[in-house]
Amino acid sequence: MSLFKKRAHFPNRTMEQLKSSVIILFIDNEDFNLISELKEKEGWRHLTSVSDISSLSQPELVDAHIICTDIQGVGKELGFTDEGLGLIEAIHSHYPEKKIIMYSSEAQGRIDAFHPAEGYVNARLRKSANRYQFETQIERLAQEAFCLDACAINIQRILNRELGTDMSIEEIKKGIERLYSKGKADSRSICKVFGLNNAGSLASIISLLISL
Repeated sequence: MSLFKKRAHFPNRTMEQLKSSVIILFIDNEDFNLISELKEKEGWRHLTSVSDISSLSQPELVDAHIICTDIQGVGKELGFTDEGLGLIEAIHSHYPEKKIIMYSSEAQGRIDAFHPAEGYVNARLRKSANRYQFETQIERLAQEAFCLDACAINIQRILNRELGTDMSIEEIKKGIERLYSKGKADSRSICKVFGLNNAGSLASIISLLISL
């Protein structure tokens, strides 16, 4: 049985709608004024913060669509010796659909370029970045997750990179519309609509897209 309802047409989601719906979680063991500024001045209504993650089933983590995390001072409660990098790797493993922004200060030193976490983040910023820079990345990832055009572009890249499949943006959008109208986002339905043998990471991406 599908977890989603059948609906007519995929909605055209505005940025104001995204700011009212998208859930953002900051993970930082230090006070970070930018968090309250994004909520109060930029209008991201569902923005919360925690000092660390004690369980991968922690409600704040489970509910979040976009995760912004420092790479030092966090991950300790789960015993990661590589702190935030280990936490990012674990989050991606359990929740591949979630968007992750990694940030750090220059004083924290260089990041291990070969750490797997480097390949799991969707954006990387300095902790000293201004509100506009954080806002720009959060807006981009919110659109990529929940807006048809931006999501279709992302799916096109994934199809090419992971499956070696070339498909036009319009074909992808029509496929998403079909799934949305039927209220389906399971791997079998995705493979059928897109003519694939393996849905790969598309299942989690499309499931997130039509869940909002």
